[in-house]
Amino acid sequence: MSTADRRVQAMFRRDTMAATVAVVAVWATYAFVFWRMRGQFDHSGVMLLMLVAAGLVLLLNTAAVVALIKHYREDKAAIYGTDLYYLDRIAAERRLAR
Repeated sequence: MSTADRRVQAMFRRDTMAATVAVVAVWATYAFVFWRMRGQFDHSGVMLLMLVAAGLVLLLNTAAVVALIKHYREDKAAIYGTDLYYLDRIAAERRLAR
């Protein structure tokens, strides 16, 4: 595996991990808020509405992140190749400036 391929793979892994952490954080936040507000939801009679709304948000958010990761996996070379090109140019310019 070439150096560029390893760098692309490393960037993809970092992005995948960040997206996964973000989805887990959203799920945890919704679970915590729902747990803390369940009494109010029940008292107001909106428990079912809140369950459905939260479920839809979580479903759509998770599906969007899964689609993003799939797209990044399919187009790694184009997406990360451009990033690496500009990162290398910035590094070269900094070396010249010294």
